[in-house]
Amino acid sequence: MTICERLFHELEARDLTAYALSKFIGVNTTTTTNWKNRGTDPPAKYIAPICEFLGCSVSYFLTGSDTEPETKRAPALEISENGREMLALYEKLPEREQVLLLGRLQEMTAPLLGETKKRDQAEAASSGGRAG
Repeated sequence: MTICERLFHELEARDLTAYALSKFIGVNTTTTTNWKNRGTDPPAKYIAPICEFLGCSVSYFLTGSDTEPETKRAPALEISENGREMLALYEKLPEREQVLLLGRLQEMTAPLLGETKKRDQAEAASSGGRAG
């Protein structure tokens, strides 16, 4: 299997789109379309970002065999396209902004995770159930 064939095979296997890949690596969709239609391999400068998007090692992407343990790659395979895009943007932020964003995300997700409900129950238990 060529690198080009492996690229589009992996996109399909991971239920990812060439459009999302194009957006992630910063090329026009016609670029990835041309790679597929012409059977040409992506230029070297795109190999690392493509592997990041796919969640695979460069070794696997280039050769089809992998020397990395499966556990090392598994978490990236579970991230959605939106998650990958968000992570890429997050990594571009300065550390202070990353910390602020994490705090804000924790605030936003607390109600979804039932943390406010747990906190309310703990407060009620500590007050002996008295309204006050």
